[in-house]
Amino acid sequence: MSEKKNPWLPLFLTNFLSVLNDNIIKYLVIFVGVGWISIEYQPYVVPIASAMLVLPFILFSPLAGRYAKIYKKKKIMIWGKFAEIPIMIVAIIGFIFQSLPVVMTAVLLMGLQSTMFSPAKYGLIRDIRGNEGISFGTGMMEMLTFVGVLLGTVFSGKLANFLKEDYNISVLSAVLLSVALLGWITAKMIKADESPVIESNHDTLNPVSFIYKQYRVSKHFPGVNDAIFGLSLFWLIGATIQYDITDHARYIFGLDDLNTGIIMSIAAIGIAVGAILTGWLSGKHVHLGYVIVGSLGLGLSMFLIMILNPAKDLFIALIFLGAFFAGFFKIPLNSYIQDAVQGRKLGDILGYLNIMVFTFILLSAAIYALFNYMTASTIIVNNEEKEVVDTLLVFGFIGLISFGTGVYYYFKVKGAKEDFHNILKGKLGRE
Repeated sequence: MSEKKNPWLPLFLTNFLSVLNDNIIKYLVIFVGVGWISIEYQPYVVPIASAMLVLPFILFSPLAGRYAKIYKKKKIMIWGKFAEIPIMIVAIIGFIFQSLPVVMTAVLLMGLQSTMFSPAKYGLIRDIRGNEGISFGTGMMEMLTFVGVLLGTVFSGKLANFLKEDYNISVLSAVLLSVALLGWITAKMIKADESPVIESNHDTLNPVSFIYKQYRVSKHFPGVNDAIFGLSLFWLIGATIQYDITDHARYIFGLDDLNTGIIMSIAAIGIAVGAILTGWLSGKHVHLGYVIVGSLGLGLSMFLIMILNPAKDLFIALIFLGAFFAGFFKIPLNSYIQDAVQGRKLGDILGYLNIMVFTFILLSAAIYALFNYMTASTIIVNNEEKEVVDTLLVFGFIGLISFGTGVYYYFKVKGAKEDFHNILKGKLGRE
């Protein structure tokens, strides 16, 4: 297919390859790097690795938003992908010497790299095909993002098993460097009709001041703050579900890391299917009614898990169903922001979105820790006593947040109720 017929392909591939390397590195730290340190420190590896990817978004999103206004977005993508090559070399050095601090440094740098080109990559969706392409482009971007998460998890598991059998990092090195190099090449192939850059910008780089200012700016674009809050809740829900699935699979079903990873992969597939279907159904417009459909469907799935305490097969089916509806929840919100905010102002708004999203992801860790403190009970796992959170109660809490979001959008967000009623009447939005 020619680049003219499929102008999206370079952008989609660039994003996919970045997500793929992010997740290969992250999960290799969890699967392999955890074995390099003494057992009493191992429980801290997962939250630290997650924080390394999250903190740059909170601290540097204002700078990323500024760059998306004063530089060409394609140029930011190219330099960001080029930077991934030396970052992978740092990671490889860490694996050679089995140094967790060095590999964690690479994870931190990957988080910073992802932060810097996040506003640029989403801003390019509209630049490639205009407002009419926003819903489809966002749906495909998110679908491939979750495919990247899925494949990154699977590849890292395979690489981890390979390294445990024969600690030879040549294959790992080839994978990491090849993915980084290919991403740089695809970034150079992006074609977009970008709006003129802003010659100078003196907005604050302080994250707290930046949030306050962009919140006020977003009030000039009706519904944008609602969309940002909705997306922040989506990621809080997603992160909490990830923690809860991990504990439920390990301690309730007694599954190993590989089978737990398979359930995570099934969830990623569910979101990907929901995302691409929402983008396709939305056609050339943004339909906020699908936010209500998605939030109610996700909430119902979580409540069923809490009430039924299902066996493994039904649990997996309900996780897939909830993830599928999560795709409907997310895509219209992303698309709405890109449709509502025109020109280079979008860079700052996307920076604001990133700070809020990753703040809520950190909040999810605190919420899960609180549930663990308040509801944990002792169970026997493989002849060992384990303190385990009440996972069913957490699923119910997630369902409550999701339902609450749907109710809020139905009653408070202009146009969402009418759009939802049209969807119920069979007017699904495809034009």
